Amino acid sequence: MPREYRCTRNALYCHNCLGHNDLTARQGHYVWAEGEEEAWEKMATKFPSETEAGFTVQAWEGFNVKVVELKRDAVGNLLEIERDEEGNIIQVRPHEEQ
Repeated sequence: MPREYRCTRNALYCHNCLGHNDLTARQGHYVWAEGEEEAWEKMATKFPSETEAGFTVQAWEGFNVKVVELKRDAVGNLLEIERDEEGNIIQVRPHEEQ
């Protein structure tokens, strides 16, 4: 049964960013695979020039994330907009400061 793996590129990034030379700052790529070897192979297909440096593959336990968009209406009120997986608006409510 496939499971999710977090795969991190080990090669240094060519652009200057937080994860340039710090692997712990990288978010990684999330890959569904039958095992670590298959996850590594999927990364190698996506980044063939980086196979020599390799990839770090970790079994990952995903979690549900709820994303709420904050937007102002025409008169300046702050609203929370909740969308479904397809991007359709399912709820709009006033934003309550916490």
